[in-house]
Amino acid sequence: MSYLKYPSREDYELPKKNVLVISCMDLRLTDDLMAFLNFDNLENRYDHFILAGASLLCSPKLKKFFASGCYEQYSNWKQVQVDHLNLAIALHNIKDVYIVEHENCGAYSSFLDQQHTEVDLSTLKHEKKTHKKFASTLAREIHDEVRSEINREGEMERYQLGVHSFFIDLRGNVEVLDTLRAKKLH
Repeated sequence: MSYLKYPSREDYELPKKNVLVISCMDLRLTDDLMAFLNFDNLENRYDHFILAGASLLCSPKLKKFFASGCYEQYSNWKQVQVDHLNLAIALHNIKDVYIVEHENCGAYSSFLDQQHTEVDLSTLKHEKKTHKKFASTLAREIHDEVRSEINREGEMERYQLGVHSFFIDLRGNVEVLDTLRAKKLH
């Protein structure tokens, strides 16, 4: 029997409401991702948006790291991610987003220009740093958008989604890359 390593309670606040999970399409980690989500008590409480590279193509701020013409070819993926997020909020009242990056991502290797940018996937340490750069950028974009809803008393409430970024290795161990707490704004 193997024991997987997951983040501790001190690393981030567990979501109490529904969650949108943004992850890569890599089929090697499907079961490990589901086990982690169940560990976080999210069974039957998440929408799953699967996109090659997870956060990779979701932030135009980082397009300078892509191979020539690659970002432009897939630039519509950002709008698909935004539309999916907005629909998940409307249909399932999500309050948190999990961005799950992973080791040895084929999309990162295929889309990024590793020779002419500061992207480095040569070691696990550098690979995590690269994934954190992309995941944190997307996390901040999602978190910084102020959203509104009408509460039970009929009053308008403003809030920001909580966004948590994770890195899962090929053995299924998970660690936190970044976390931004959900906030109610007054």
